[in-house]
Amino acid sequence: MGLDTNVRQALAGLRSDGAVEASEPELDLRRLMLVAWRAKWLIALFAAAGVAVAYAQLLRTTPLYTAESRVLWEIDQNNVVDIDPVASGLARDFFSLNSQIEVIESGRLLGRVVTDLELAKDPVFNASLRPPEGWTRWLSLTNVLAAARGYVFGAGPEPETVVEETPKALHRRTVSALRGAVRAEWLDGTYVLIIRMTTSDPVRSAELANEMARFYMLDQLETKFEATRQATNWLTERVADLRVELEAGEQSVESFSSAMSLVSEEALAAAARQLKDLRERANSLGDERGKTESRLKAVAGARADGDFAAVAALLRELRLTSLADEIGRLDKPAESAQRETMMARFEAEFGRAMTRTAFAIERLEGQEATVRKTIIDLEQRQAVQGDALVQLRQLQREAEASRLIYEFFLSRLKETSVQEGIQRPDARVLTEADVPGGPSSPKRGITLLAGGGGGLVLALLLIFLRERLNVSFRSTEELESRTGQAVIGTIPIAPVSRRRAFLHYLIDKPASSVAEAIRNLRTSVLLANVDDPPQTIMLTSALPGEGKTSICIGLAQISQALGKRVLLVECDLRRRTFRNYFDLPERDGLLSVLSGAKNFDEIVFYDEASGLYILPGEESSVNAADIFASQRFTDFIVEMRKEFDFIFIDTPPVLAVPDARVIAKNSDAVIFCVRWNKTARDAVLEGLRFFGQIHIKVAGLVLSQVNVSKMARYGYSNYGYYKEAVKYYHN
Repeated sequence: MGLDTNVRQALAGLRSDGAVEASEPELDLRRLMLVAWRAKWLIALFAAAGVAVAYAQLLRTTPLYTAESRVLWEIDQNNVVDIDPVASGLARDFFSLNSQIEVIESGRLLGRVVTDLELAKDPVFNASLRPPEGWTRWLSLTNVLAAARGYVFGAGPEPETVVEETPKALHRRTVSALRGAVRAEWLDGTYVLIIRMTTSDPVRSAELANEMARFYMLDQLETKFEATRQATNWLTERVADLRVELEAGEQSVESFSSAMSLVSEEALAAAARQLKDLRERANSLGDERGKTESRLKAVAGARADGDFAAVAALLRELRLTSLADEIGRLDKPAESAQRETMMARFEAEFGRAMTRTAFAIERLEGQEATVRKTIIDLEQRQAVQGDALVQLRQLQREAEASRLIYEFFLSRLKETSVQEGIQRPDARVLTEADVPGGPSSPKRGITLLAGGGGGLVLALLLIFLRERLNVSFRSTEELESRTGQAVIGTIPIAPVSRRRAFLHYLIDKPASSVAEAIRNLRTSVLLANVDDPPQTIMLTSALPGEGKTSICIGLAQISQALGKRVLLVECDLRRRTFRNYFDLPERDGLLSVLSGAKNFDEIVFYDEASGLYILPGEESSVNAADIFASQRFTDFIVEMRKEFDFIFIDTPPVLAVPDARVIAKNSDAVIFCVRWNKTARDAVLEGLRFFGQIHIKVAGLVLSQVNVSKMARYGYSNYGYYKEAVKYYHN
């Protein structure tokens, strides 16, 4: 406890900016176990209460018995005849399998079971038929509260006349009760469906489990019969309609064939080839006519140019060609007369050639027109014949389609009629339910264990919640971490009942744990500054009742044991408690000395038992803070420093009055007392903040009135060795 203050503050986790860095609490399993062990009787009480509640619940809970029957699904069924069934079997996929569970728990199937087995008359499913509860009804909290309410407030209003339940409502309620009793599930990795029935009667559970399996397979069979019957009725009607449609289609084909003079497809193909040839002939005539007209235009141009050879070549006339050659040779002046004759003959022959060409063009135009007219007539006839043939084919196809559909539905109708006699369910009973040998619920052992465990958990939650909500300090580590100040002393509770006995206890038992703790505190205070040990030491706290006065007196007594002159000054003028520790005479005190009314030697009291000089406080109408802030008090402290080796000042709480902050300016060391497991954290921090505002450095904190054995039970490891160290003390 003699560590230097700066070192202790460094261990407290100060940040570089001077603020306190609150370290995260580590998970200490040993501490948690000790906290739980400290409340072991509370935990045992809660666990016993949980067991009692569970046992009471068992007494009023009706035991239930579960029986199960197993149904095997036959996925691949061999048909007696090779006919596709109307209602197919169960598929292999997950959704199809799980849908069967919904079928079993469906209202339709359950309603049928209720009706056929008359379960509405069974007390197992009709609560109104059960006998009234006996004494166990008092184990129900609802019944107890209702009885207590009636006892306190008197009888309630007259009960209303009970309206008789309708059969429909009774049936619906019974179905709901049966739905709550039956459960179905698939056995993992198999096609086995388990049907469980849970009731208060073991025999009834087995019977109903088997009945549910039977009704389930019967429902399957009836579903298939119904599907087949509906399919047969629908197919019968459909076949009749298709027969009428087929007859109408065939009649349409015959009527159309007789009304139209149709040609064959081969004739239409030949007509198409002829039409192709005619189109080619018309195109050829048109081309030839065009070429002839083009030649005539070229001839006109050549004749205008006087090119007789070109004219003859274009008209392709031998006589014109020979005449053109003759004209070309007669180019001399002497031959001009002959040339004129030849040119006249050329013109005459040219006229005849042009006439022949014009006739040829007219002939070509006539032939082309005739061919194109023939083409148009042929196309019209072919179009009429083609449309008629297409319509006939359409009628024939419709009649053929009607015939195929009619034959298919007629065949399916015969197959469906055959299936009505060979239907069977997709499942069979694999294992019938047996009468259960014991109840399935409630599980007595598990229920009692759960009750005890619940009480245990609740107790632990409350304990740890209380521990978590604790706002006081229980260890020096926590105090240093929260405040950033060094803890220089831990003072245990003295085994005395009165304050006056405290001083005698220290004197009579100097080797006790309390005396040693105060002695360690004195050592820590003196070693906090080895070069300049403090002489005037002030003790204060955040709130009253922190034990600062006892520690102040204890420090004074322990310091006097060193052979020092020690003065003990009581500056708590509002609550003067020194008279509870010493047999002080009835005379003036500190204020008389400060005012000069009395000399110090006249007022100071010397206690022979402890060897201390005591200056008690004195009641005053003047504000105490003003007195301690005066120069007279400062001069008084300076004068006392010359007379005594140590001056211990007991001051009032810092949060109550400002006296402690004023007195601290005349003190060498300020010791701040914090009561173990009592003083609130906010109060301690606020008190230290008050000193920080006036730049007074607290020498250290003291954790007072510590219950060391209980602290160890709280789980703080630094105090777990108290039992080992107690041999050094003589309490």
